[in-house]
Amino acid sequence: MRMEKELNVFLQPESVAVIGATERLGAWGSLITNALLSLEYSGKVYPVNRRVQSVYGIRAFPNIRDIPYPVDLAVIAIPEHSIEECIRDCGAKGVRGITIITAGFGEAVEGGRDREEALAETARSYGMRILGPNVSGTFNLHSNFNASGSSAEHLFPTKLAAVCQGGYAFYDLLSSGYARRMGVGKFIHTGNECDLQVTDFLEHFRTDPEVSGIVMYLETVRNGKRFMEVARRVAKEKPIVIHKAGKTIGGVRAAHSHTGAIASQGGIYEGAFHQANLVLSPTMELLLPLAHSLLESPSMRGNCVAIITMGGSWGVPLTDCLEDSGLRVPELSLTIQKKLRGLGMPIRASTRNPVDIGAAGIGSFSPEALSEIGRTILCSGEIDALILHGLGRPGIHKDDSSSQWKFFTDFEKEMIKKVSDLQKEIDRPVMVGSLFSPWESQAVHDLNIEGLRIYNRLDEIAQILSLKYEYWRRNH
Repeated sequence: MRMEKELNVFLQPESVAVIGATERLGAWGSLITNALLSLEYSGKVYPVNRRVQSVYGIRAFPNIRDIPYPVDLAVIAIPEHSIEECIRDCGAKGVRGITIITAGFGEAVEGGRDREEALAETARSYGMRILGPNVSGTFNLHSNFNASGSSAEHLFPTKLAAVCQGGYAFYDLLSSGYARRMGVGKFIHTGNECDLQVTDFLEHFRTDPEVSGIVMYLETVRNGKRFMEVARRVAKEKPIVIHKAGKTIGGVRAAHSHTGAIASQGGIYEGAFHQANLVLSPTMELLLPLAHSLLESPSMRGNCVAIITMGGSWGVPLTDCLEDSGLRVPELSLTIQKKLRGLGMPIRASTRNPVDIGAAGIGSFSPEALSEIGRTILCSGEIDALILHGLGRPGIHKDDSSSQWKFFTDFEKEMIKKVSDLQKEIDRPVMVGSLFSPWESQAVHDLNIEGLRIYNRLDEIAQILSLKYEYWRRNH
């Protein structure tokens, strides 16, 4: 219970002091202060800056000791040579937690790690915990708390939580994911980990009712034995998706200069992570899509996949991607092919798998007819997942867009929704793919707003289904 309270101060504090708060554009003190003000955070925000009277219209104090109110969390964004004195001031004030944004320690200079250990020892002497140094902050969107470097307008709250040893790239993932209604509700950046480590927050999220799954970006694990013990316990209750970076010679060097991490080459972590039932994301870009799929779509209970496509030229490379990922795209039985012919598939259109509706002409099918084709395939007993690929034509509506064009967009959207609805009806994964992003296709944009997942890359689709199948096999 004590540890839970100590860590919760970084996600749900009643008051925050930003030490180094400023209105200077691009400065961390400005980014953090703006982030705190960007949501309807119910706590108190106290800027600390000895040179100004106010920051963004809020009274500023020259020192944290001068704040005449209790302070739960201090976010420090000042030059590194002033950090030690600042921590002592926080201790004297009775602060519970400190987030150190400032860099220039173990990741950058000789003796920097020794300084970090001294900072942690000083903090502990006052009963405080430290996150960092060299971090970009934390947020908890369920409580409208954002003390991070990410703009609130690009954050979408979900039941996922993120624990990362790096921040900037993950913010890019969140910004990109926003248009697809992907994101995390809670975020922790641990940086150099002079005190608190990723393992502490992984354990914290195990009992958090607002968290159903966890994504992690790791460069190293500082206490491997404890991490594995905690990860095994958490993975029994919630899926954990990890991207482990720093596996090559160059990656190890980059990790050391980024967070001071002693990373490891090759697959040293891979076997251990699989034993703990963690899901390894092969790329950073797949972290959010994979985690969302594990939470939101049915289990992949076999390795056979069917494809409904607008053209063979998408179906063939998609088949290659799926089979390269260890899945199968089997030919449908003659019985099922005959049923598909009976649903309106002409002789010129392939029913073997992939099923090519493009050859038949999209106008040949109503949304209900296409849904029945998908239902027949999924209920055949021959297939474990279905992919619909190639709908969602390019173009964004304009004032002068023709009514015919808008009608066809709505028609495509209805077709996609009808097929996607089969996922819930039949309890099998149904994935929708389109080359076009929400910024390039009105149909894709509108369906994303409605919460329907549309994937832009063939390899992304294949990897997600393959990893879902691997995850299901380990648990059964």
